[in-house]
Amino acid sequence: MLHVTEADVRNLLPFSKAVELAREAYLRLAKGKAANPERVWLTVPGGASMFFMPAYVFGQRTVSVKIARLNPQNSAVSLPTVMSDVLVYDSQSGVLLAEIPGESLTAIRTAASSAVATDILARRDVESLGLLGTGRQAEAHVPAIQHVRDISRVAVYSRDKGRREVFAREISRHYKVDALAADSPEEVVKESGLLVTATTSHTPLFKGELVENGSHVNAIGAAEPDTREVDTTLVKRSILVVDSRAQAISTYGDIVIPIREKAIEKTDIRAELGELLMGKYSIHPNSDDITLFKSGGLAVLDAMVADHIVSRVEKSDL
Repeated sequence: MLHVTEADVRNLLPFSKAVELAREAYLRLAKGKAANPERVWLTVPGGASMFFMPAYVFGQRTVSVKIARLNPQNSAVSLPTVMSDVLVYDSQSGVLLAEIPGESLTAIRTAASSAVATDILARRDVESLGLLGTGRQAEAHVPAIQHVRDISRVAVYSRDKGRREVFAREISRHYKVDALAADSPEEVVKESGLLVTATTSHTPLFKGELVENGSHVNAIGAAEPDTREVDTTLVKRSILVVDSRAQAISTYGDIVIPIREKAIEKTDIRAELGELLMGKYSIHPNSDDITLFKSGGLAVLDAMVADHIVSRVEKSDL
């Protein structure tokens, strides 16, 4: 069995390739050329939430299963709040081929997914990116989105002032952008035409009325029915696109709660991202429209990139 390291993942999965693979994964799924069962969600009372995510892209050698764990309370005892691993099996024999740590893989493929959505939905001339969150996911969005838009300014906020200031300096140096450590989420929203919410917050991060017309939002953090990063006002104002309708209406609090409140209906979800890529639906936002891409992570993305990583590791061993 191959034991792939985090360094292997970062070396073998550049953002240019990750964006290409994410686009292909969404297309395959939309065309019925991939199996992506709804994830199994289990919450331990007083403990972690567990997500089990299998997927298979037809014709590939491998099947992947991601096991993700989430516990926001872990930070109090110096443990990661989100952990995951991807187990990769031979699609014919079922033999376990590889174990891949999930932190870098998830951050890169999630950012690549947001980049694909941004390329379709965001204004072509947007230059300012706002980040709510300072973790690996937030950082990965800078180079990923730079592949599809000419981003020159980044505003970032997290509750820890020291952390957000260090984060701003780091991304400024690594990605050649002007970076601002904002004093509030509202300042990030004001400064940005393109927003990414990448937190473990259970409640909305800002008032949806503050988002300017013409903005695009990638909401990637909250993935449980009773947690959300954006409020009902923003959801109602937005053209809604999701990674998966079924997953969105059963699991994503950003969508579930407004439906529960009867503020929106299931039919207000305009499209899945894969449907836009294959041309089943088209969206042409004007300058007054806000677009919102809500994703919680699809296993088919993990399967696509895991197959690529395993094949590259095997070739390097030869």
